[in-house]
Parts: sequence; C-alpha cells; structure tokens
Amino acid sequence: MNALEMQKLAISLSRPGQVIINEEFQVYSTGRPTAGIAAVTGVQTSNIQIRADSDFVIEKTTFNADIAAAAQTESSRVLPNVAVQLVVTSSGRQLFNVTVPLTGLFGYGALPFIWPKPYIVPASSTLQIQLTSFEAAVVPFITLSFIGRVLFWGFERNN
Repeated sequence: MNALEMQKLAISLSRPGQVIINEEFQVYSTGRPTAGIAAVTGVQTSNIQIRADSDFVIEKTTFNADIAAAAQTESSRVLPNVAVQLVVTSSGRQLFNVTVPLTGLFGYGALPFIWPKPYIVPASSTLQIQLTSFEAAVVPFITLSFIGRVLFWGFERNN
C-alpha cells in the first residue's frame, strides 16, 4: 500500500496521521451454537466483538454445518438452506440489501469464499450475524468463520 492509499485508509477509519505498524493473521468465529436454527424461517442472531486494539480485515469466510453433531464425510456434507445478513453495528450498515444464501458467501473449510474486496470492520465494532433457516424439517447447527488480518495503527516516528 502506498503512502496516499494508507493516508486515505487512515482517514476513512478515523485515524488521521496514523500508519499501519503491524498486521497479524486473525480468525473470528461464531463458534458452534448451543442450539440449531429452527426449521421454516427460524432466525438465529449472534455477535462477534472486534478487538479494541485493531481493525479487522475480512478476506475469506467459511462455514461448518451439522445436524445433531452427526459425523460427516465429503459426500454427506451438510449444505443448509439458510440465508445470512451481516451488520456492522458501529455504523448500522447492512452488508447486503437482502439476506443472501449462506453457501453463496461462505465456503467450507478447504475452499473458503474469497471476498472480491476485503472488508474492514473497525476496532471495537460488533459484527452481527443473522441466519434465517428455510429448511423444511432439519435443524442445522452452523459455525461461521471470518478469516483475515488485524491492523495495528500508530504514529510514525520522526528521526
């Protein structure tokens, strides 16, 4: 990233005059829920709190789904009929105009969905995930993972 791009990014994140001093790999996950999503338009909401010391850049997303913790093979992998909406609560911004099919935005572990443009979630924000089930009878348990990096900011030293 050149100096002008860094300056624009810093301003957009309310960090004027700061520069990225470090980046680290990070995965934020919803973890496996204690309950599945009820069949036929059941809605499940979960929140991921972004650390206060760094902004999070979402680059890839994955999901894991199971039915009652049953074992799965490559050919029996659960592909839930579920839609997702993401909201960054610090701005109230919904990332999609409508809920989108889960499998259209989240890959499975070996083949993550790569975002066409990384999305930055500001430090101390909450990423709210809303899952809506369209399953006729089954109750899937869904874990989502957001893969990317965290950006640590600071001021340049003048020698």
